[in-house]
Parts: sequence; C-alpha cells; structure tokens
Amino acid sequence: MGFTHTPICADCIAGLPWYTAARCPQCALPNVAGALCGRCLQHPPAFDRTFAPLRYAYPLDRLLHQFKYHQQLFLSPLFIDSLITQWPQDEDANQADVLLAMPMHINRLRQRGFNHALLLAKQLQRHWAIPLDLEGCTRIVDTQTQAGMDMRTRVRNLRGAFATAKQWHGKHVVVVDDVMTTGASMHAVAKVLKQAGAERVTALVLARTLKNAVD
Repeated sequence: MGFTHTPICADCIAGLPWYTAARCPQCALPNVAGALCGRCLQHPPAFDRTFAPLRYAYPLDRLLHQFKYHQQLFLSPLFIDSLITQWPQDEDANQADVLLAMPMHINRLRQRGFNHALLLAKQLQRHWAIPLDLEGCTRIVDTQTQAGMDMRTRVRNLRGAFATAKQWHGKHVVVVDDVMTTGASMHAVAKVLKQAGAERVTALVLARTLKNAVD
C-alpha cells in the first residue's frame, strides 16, 4: 500500500478495517450500487463528497482514541499514509483550492492540548502542497457532546456553532477530520462555507462510522 514510516507492522496494517464496500459518493454510507443514496437524494448534506479509507471499527477505534485523548502522536504517519494511499486514483487532490481542518472550540483545545484534525491537515498539506487555511472557519459555540444523538438532534445542536469571516467564492475546499459518524459536523461546516460562496466542499476523513458510535 505504500506505507513508509508507520509504527505498526505490515500484517497489522493489512488487518485494519479497510472500507472496500460500494458506497454513496456523497455521505460514504454503503449501498449496493455505489450511487447516491436515498437520504442524500431527499436531504442532501451541504458537503458534496466524502472520502474515507477505513471503517470506524476495531482496532482503529482504539488507535484513534490513543491519538486524540492521550497524545500518541507517533500514530499520525499511519493515518496520513492511509489517507494518501487510498485516495482514489481518478481524483486529483491538487484540484482542491484549500485545505481546512475541522474546527475545534478553544475550550476543547485547551483540554486536549492540540487539534488532531489540524495535525492531520498540516501533514497532508506538506504532501499535496495545497494551501492550508488555519483560520478559515472557527467553532464559536462549545456545543454539548453529541454521543447518543441522532442526525436531526446533532444538526440542531450544531446550529450556529461554526462561522467564517472569509469569502470563499468559487473555491473547492477539502475539510479534514478523523471520523464521520452522522455527518452533522461536516454538514454544519460545509453549510457555512457554501453560504460564504464555496462552490464545492469535500470531506476527507480517516474513517466512516457504519454503526452507532461516538463522533
């Protein structure tokens, strides 16, 4: 797969929950045809496409927990290689105009000590040479934890949580995050960017949750 400086062996890499099933190109939930799913046709999210090389399942969930909450940053090369090597060959990453990391509220940033999505975005920027906007979108509301909420409740919980002071007219923005559960956070960010003129928003996440899990 082209992995270079990862902290786990080749057999462990092969044993990760790679997401190989056909899926909706917009929300990345599995379907037989690999076409737009009924939910995206009826209630399309603000983001236009989702790329996720892995399923949020064991042992990736344990690795991500160590990375996010225990600052096991040595795992980041594994995650970056997973994103880069599994990027679809028919998609040119350089067609994107700018990278954004999923914004984190200042309160959570102080608690955790770093923004994991920003760390991933910085490393992707160095590989793809796409501009990374550090302040393009901010999280202005420290919303309550979304664990256990359904999509509709999460959307309400995130209303007004993000803001941008920039104009994004005609831009293709790639938003980087670790996991997409319902897509509510990505939808909220993409909606703000679209309202500011963005033409296209692509979600680039390490893993997609296919069953109930924490965002």
